[in-house]
Amino acid sequence: MITHDLLDAYESVKGEYDQLPWGKKPDEKLWETVDEVLLDLHLIKHGYASDGYERHIERKLKEVCADTSVAERMRTLRL
Repeated sequence: MITHDLLDAYESVKGEYDQLPWGKKPDEKLWETVDEVLLDLHLIKHGYASDGYERHIERKLKEVCADTSVAERMRTLRL
């Protein structure tokens, strides 16, 4: 699950997984999920996604985020 701790780490290195200190790296697949969802949210924000795709991403946020505050943070994250 995506948590605030994971997003703290993500923001601290601006999404650059290789910049994380050795031994402090979260699951790489989860990191990639953060990348993918942030890209999707960016596309939605700028009008490049259909309404159906936007609903799909909203469902995905509910599935992968630990709670609604994490999902909201994902929506507002700027890198």
